[in-house]
Amino acid sequence: MRIAIVSDIHGNQTAFEAVLADLRQTSPDLVLHGGDLADTGSSPVEIVDRIRSLGWQGVAGNTDQMLATPETFDEFANQTPQLQSLWAVLREMAAATREALGEQRLAWLRRLPLAQLCAPIALVHASPENPLARTRTGSQRR
Repeated sequence: MRIAIVSDIHGNQTAFEAVLADLRQTSPDLVLHGGDLADTGSSPVEIVDRIRSLGWQGVAGNTDQMLATPETFDEFANQTPQLQSLWAVLREMAAATREALGEQRLAWLRRLPLAQLCAPIALVHASPENPLARTRTGSQRR
C-alpha cells in the first residue's frame, strides 16, 4: 500500500497545487493530512475547503488548534513570556485568519482528531495527546 501524508500546508495554495499535481502522478492508495492547514498563508479558506472536499482523513496540527481554540495558544504562549512580542504578532495573524475562515470552517478544525489510526500507521502532528506539546530535551526528562 502506498500512503501519502500532506502536512504543514499553512495556507500556501501554490505549494498545495504542486503537491496535488504530484499526487495525481504518483497515485497513492491513501492520502492523509497531517495538520497545520490554514495559518500564515494567503489562502486559508481555499486550503480548508479543498482538503474538506477531497475527504482526506487527518489530524489537528498545532496551528489548527491555535486557530480553532485560541485559549490553547494563550496557554502555550504563556510558557515563554520572553517571546511575548512574537506571540502578539501571531495572535494578530491568527485573528485575521479566523475571521476569513468563519465559524463553519473553525468548527471543522475543532473536530479534527489528535491521532488518526489507519492501519498500518498512526498519524499525529506533534504528540498523541496535544499538538502544542513541547519536545522535552534529555535534561528535562525525569
